[in-house]
Amino acid sequence: MSAPRRPTGPAGTRSGGTTATRSRASRSAASRRPGEGRAKAQRATYRGVRWRRDADGTIGWYNDGIGRWVRWWPGSDAPPVPPRWADAVVGRPSMGRPRWRSPYRIVPVVLVVAVVVVGVVQALRSQSNPVKAETRTAEKLVGKCLAANGTQGGHTAYKSTPVPCSLPVADVKVVKVLPGTPGGPRCPEGTMAVQLAYPGVRYPHVECVTRVHSS
Repeated sequence: MSAPRRPTGPAGTRSGGTTATRSRASRSAASRRPGEGRAKAQRATYRGVRWRRDADGTIGWYNDGIGRWVRWWPGSDAPPVPPRWADAVVGRPSMGRPRWRSPYRIVPVVLVVAVVVVGVVQALRSQSNPVKAETRTAEKLVGKCLAANGTQGGHTAYKSTPVPCSLPVADVKVVKVLPGTPGGPRCPEGTMAVQLAYPGVRYPHVECVTRVHSS
């Protein structure tokens, strides 16, 4: 039995030409790089934030806090968009996270609360320390006048609340304040040493005073 004869003529030529064309097209498609022929997304970094703009005009930015890309639209709660990118937005925005839940809204609130808490803690800590409170009170007496408040231990006692030096009850004027610890410095010549008691303080400061009304 003889082998089938190979077609000749125009029909055979067309068949061979079509097969060769398809083979060349397959090789060309295989040699093309992945993604070639498709429009690439435009990327940019603006003010430390990564941005991406697709071929259809959709804009997105990378949220480092949640670790993913977030779509941007006019009026959304997001970092500043790169210049002239907003003009290319196409389509209506999709429903996103409520604006009050955005980390860009929460961070300032957290910072303000932290500052207030630190201030309150420091204020309470200073108020609970009688030594520091007595030091501030004694330093504020410099240049102020004190009124007599009877006697104690054979010496004139004075009120801790200052009075105007122009009043007749003003007896002495504080010119200097020194530490009240044993062995501390003494008041300068021409002044008297007065020590005002303060609750919770073992060695209150010494007030160096002079007479307001000389006898």
